[in-house]
Amino acid sequence: MRIETLYEFLLLTSNLNFTETAKSFFISQSVLSGHILSLEKELDARLFVRDRHSVRLTEAGRLFQQDAQRIVEDYEHALERLSQYAAGVSAVIRIGFLEGSYGSFLPLVCRAYRREHPDVDFHFRTMELANMQKALNENEIDVGLAIYSSGIQGTKYGYRCLFEDRYQLAVPVGHRLAGRDAVRFADLKGETVIVPPFNRSKNTLEQMHVKLRNAGALVRPSEDFVDVGAMMATLVASGSVAISLDHLRVFGNGNVTFIPLEGEDLDICAGPIWKKSKENDALVSFLDFLEQACRGFAKKDYLARSGADELPPLRLPKRR
Repeated sequence: MRIETLYEFLLLTSNLNFTETAKSFFISQSVLSGHILSLEKELDARLFVRDRHSVRLTEAGRLFQQDAQRIVEDYEHALERLSQYAAGVSAVIRIGFLEGSYGSFLPLVCRAYRREHPDVDFHFRTMELANMQKALNENEIDVGLAIYSSGIQGTKYGYRCLFEDRYQLAVPVGHRLAGRDAVRFADLKGETVIVPPFNRSKNTLEQMHVKLRNAGALVRPSEDFVDVGAMMATLVASGSVAISLDHLRVFGNGNVTFIPLEGEDLDICAGPIWKKSKENDALVSFLDFLEQACRGFAKKDYLARSGADELPPLRLPKRR
């Protein structure tokens, strides 16, 4: 079984078009047909039903699609591990981080750490908050640079706070509340309010949902939106308001203003979160390095995107 044929098979299962699949791999349609036929003979199963007008995946094809995907992923993972071995890499730290919540300091810290530990490499993924805990639980990432309230700190996860943030009210320009210096939940009666998804483990969010409903607001969870940019666009288009973190104001693009919520305890922390059961020497060493290197940073420094010239110097540990 050729790995190239599995790549061809997987693309064909997604577009169900022999001509387009053949073009993608720079082969002729007849060559692709021969590869698929050989694969079917090897598996002793028909994978596609093909006639003049359409291509359909058979039940056997759907079953094999899952296995083929796993084989390809294992193959690519093996290539990556061999590449790391050849480069002298003994550990990889997979970091998930919230887009907009962490700026240019992160790759700079990782680069500085690699100078001290050239055998450690980093993989990065931008993520939405709702997906980060799932990725940690399923071991897709080793550490998430996320946000959390102090009430969720328990025995399963480790936490370190890099900077503090606060929920505010995001309001489209021209809204009746846009000129306010501050608002209370009581001012939101009758408003459609987009809020972070309800989560019983996050005390701040649980209280927020309850208080908004008690104030007569129509609560709409933000899990309906793909990302923060989509949410901001919805505010402007619909005239709704949202409970959003202060640092996300950059996505408002001048069309959304942020107003403090008065009299509410909505402070949170931003920093690394990881599963304690997955701690290892490389991860703990990096977290210590990160915390020390950024000592003295203000919130704006963590969020800055303008590069090293605009950041305070990293406080790197002295070489032994």
